[in-house]
Amino acid sequence: MPGVKGKNQWNRKEWYSLQQKGSLTLESAAVLPLYFLAMVMLISMMDIFRIQTILVSALSQSAKELGMYAYSIDGESRSPVGAVTDAACAAYASAEVQKRIKGENLTGIVGRQAGITLLGSQYQNGIVTLKANYLYRSPAAVFPVLPVKIKAAAGAQAWLGYEGDKYGRADDGPGEEMVFVTDYESVYHTSQDCTHIKLTVKHVGMQNALQGKNQYGNKYHPCEKCMKGHGNDRFVYITEKGNRYHSDSSCGGLARHVRLMKKSEAENRSACSRCGEK
Repeated sequence: MPGVKGKNQWNRKEWYSLQQKGSLTLESAAVLPLYFLAMVMLISMMDIFRIQTILVSALSQSAKELGMYAYSIDGESRSPVGAVTDAACAAYASAEVQKRIKGENLTGIVGRQAGITLLGSQYQNGIVTLKANYLYRSPAAVFPVLPVKIKAAAGAQAWLGYEGDKYGRADDGPGEEMVFVTDYESVYHTSQDCTHIKLTVKHVGMQNALQGKNQYGNKYHPCEKCMKGHGNDRFVYITEKGNRYHSDSSCGGLARHVRLMKKSEAENRSACSRCGEK
């Protein structure tokens, strides 16, 4: 029966074809959810990384600025935050964070900008610590998911000045005396207010510099570093105790890179004639 045999062969081919299509359908049904889940996780991780980068950057900058104001006391006019306290840390950092994230797409944060809190920020033992907390829900999720709590933090050492007679005195006893040195001088200084390193710069006319004299009666001469090609300048910079005039206020002849050094390590330097030991 050739007709029946051909019909049976066709039915078997059709059955195998349907079986293969069914297998593909089952595989797709199993793989597609995993694929979408992986994509949601990838998008969420990239979004969280972006948000964390923005927050940590803002917190780090705020911590550094608060550390600069840590010397202030209540009512200090030079500080925009007054005395640095836990409340001041939270308020200042919150304002800076809000300015930093303004205009950013923060759809993943529950509550957007208002959802970021600075609870836990503090100033203790000379350390400014800023902590930001927020709830995050992936904006790419197809179905509603519970938000997760994420934290961001940054800290900075506060600048509190110094204590002690010569910067080397600790609570448990005297330390080695420290002196001030600059990069190009062959002397050391015992006072940071020495006029050799704390210069009073004046902006004067060229004629005043050429005709005038410094505090010791010496004439001013052009600086070898910055006056080349500036002989026709109308105004220059001088100091009361120096003997050079300068075209640039940032010239190395005016600027002093001062650093502390143990006196025992300054053996190859002599004492400054103005502030050193007599």
